Amino acid sequence: MYLGKIHIENFRRYKSVGVDFQQGLNLLVGENDSGKSTIIDAIKLVTGTHSNDWNRLTKDDFHSDGTSRATELKIVCTFNELSPEEASAFLEWLSISEGKYYLKLTLIGRRKEKSNSLSDVYFDVKAGEDEESGMISGEAKNKLKVTYLKALRDAEYELASRRGSRLSQILGAHEIFQDNENKEHPLVETMDKANVEVKNYFENGEGKEIADTINVNYLKEFSLLNNPLSSKFGIAPNDLGRILEKLELLGFSIKNGSNLGLGSNNLLFVAAELLLLKKDSGYLGLKLSLIEEIEAHLHPQSQLNLIDFLSKQSVNLGFQTIISTHSNSLASKADLNNLLLCKGGEVYSLRKGETRLADTDYFFLRRFLDDTKANLFFAHAVIIVEGDAENLLIPTFAEYIGYPLHKYGISIVNVGNTALLRYAKIFQRTDGTGIGIRVSCITDRDIPPKEAGEYTYEVRRRKTGAIEQVGLLTDSRKTEEDYTAAQIKDIVDQKKAKFEGGDVKVYLPKVWTLEFEIAKSCLRNYLHRAIQIALKTDDLEKEITKEILADVAKKVEADFAKWEDGAKDDSEIAVEIYAPLERKLASKAVTAQIFARLLSKSKVPVQDILDDDNLKYMVDAIKYAAYV
Repeated sequence: MYLGKIHIENFRRYKSVGVDFQQGLNLLVGENDSGKSTIIDAIKLVTGTHSNDWNRLTKDDFHSDGTSRATELKIVCTFNELSPEEASAFLEWLSISEGKYYLKLTLIGRRKEKSNSLSDVYFDVKAGEDEESGMISGEAKNKLKVTYLKALRDAEYELASRRGSRLSQILGAHEIFQDNENKEHPLVETMDKANVEVKNYFENGEGKEIADTINVNYLKEFSLLNNPLSSKFGIAPNDLGRILEKLELLGFSIKNGSNLGLGSNNLLFVAAELLLLKKDSGYLGLKLSLIEEIEAHLHPQSQLNLIDFLSKQSVNLGFQTIISTHSNSLASKADLNNLLLCKGGEVYSLRKGETRLADTDYFFLRRFLDDTKANLFFAHAVIIVEGDAENLLIPTFAEYIGYPLHKYGISIVNVGNTALLRYAKIFQRTDGTGIGIRVSCITDRDIPPKEAGEYTYEVRRRKTGAIEQVGLLTDSRKTEEDYTAAQIKDIVDQKKAKFEGGDVKVYLPKVWTLEFEIAKSCLRNYLHRAIQIALKTDDLEKEITKEILADVAKKVEADFAKWEDGAKDDSEIAVEIYAPLERKLASKAVTAQIFARLLSKSKVPVQDILDDDNLKYMVDAIKYAAYV
């Protein structure tokens, strides 16, 4: 048995939403206030928890559209794949579809307004196919309780000995601590023996002096003659529940024997809670664990180990896990099929058949979706680029024109190459709609201008650790002149068609590449300087000295003085500026890093950049992601 679906109406941020879960691991991801905790709380309200957390409705739990607040809410949980043995425990409330049992629980919450703006709030939980079904019995409902780990948990406190401790609740639910009418539990016998020893110590041993002092010197004098008082030492009542409350679970490092810190104690707490799910084979209840922010206090490696275990072992061990997280590491490690993305009052499954991703795409992303790229699941919007240069340059460019990415909740994802398409499909549903996350894909058009048709490049070889030039070659390639306008339009349209859909838009330069467009723009002076610095520093292996900067400044000034005679047009100048990058004599990434630094300190009027036709596609991509 597992929780197959929850349907929510008018509960907190959700007007109406349905979420399909699967057996094993389910990972809820999304930005802050996207509704992850709401789903967890909705399940808890219907099922209750093994830790008997206080679950109640308040006025604020009823959905508000900003002008009015609902007076009724509904949460429906459907449990699937009940075995015949499990079905026998819920026989009175079962439903059958296509020969399979399922159980439906419905919570109806109502709010009655008072004249003083307060509300009377109450709810009922019923079981059966429709709302008219009867109340489920307490015994049956107990079998649907879930294990719950809250976000702000104090693992050490929860595992310590105290009245009503969480550890005692976990142990008390295990079959070895269930009542056995024919035999006293071994722990009770052990504590009885200890109690005899304690009493004997205070009545006949060294402790007798203390007991006599209390009884003879003090209590005898304090008490009335007609009601004399006395006392004796002993261990508190030895029923099994009290004994379990005295236990604590202490973790330690096997390597050095030291006590555990905050993070490792959280792993210990998770392990203890999972003990509740590893019931004996005769248990007929739900085995479901709800965990909020499982990454709390865990470093990335521990997060990965934990999610890997839950991903691989949940099904094998027969339990289901629903986890909310803000961790890029966890989102990158989990299979996309396990992810549920919360956004804009909706929940979107990323499993096969729900997105435009093909089977091969899932296989590809399983290998290459790392924790840096996984920040796309937690973004308000995403800009996808296909190289280090764009990744380094776009954030500075965006901030310079007044749209700092971090202020707009925009994540930039560098996919390294044209695998861009696979990432864009994550955000597209099979019906062609989006998921409410705007995605700007910035890619090259890759059709050189006619001025770049013939080009000369260096041939190099590495000898004894040094770069040795062995010659120059001249070659030619197809340019704009080799295509008709219709053919170029068709190439661009096809590229966009592959990427675009839903909330995904593609932005291409007018002609060639990002660096070439900058070389034609009002920022070309800064790009030329950045390239020349990169040439002289050998990928920043050499320090950028004042002498290098002075030499570069002279060269750039001389080059622009030469170009200003009008012998070359803007495209020819741009080709000459861009040539060292295109011939791989200078690193694009290093150039972008230097260019970003130069741009951030420049005094180019922002309006000049916004009005520059060569930079328009970058500006438009940033504005789209910023919802401007």
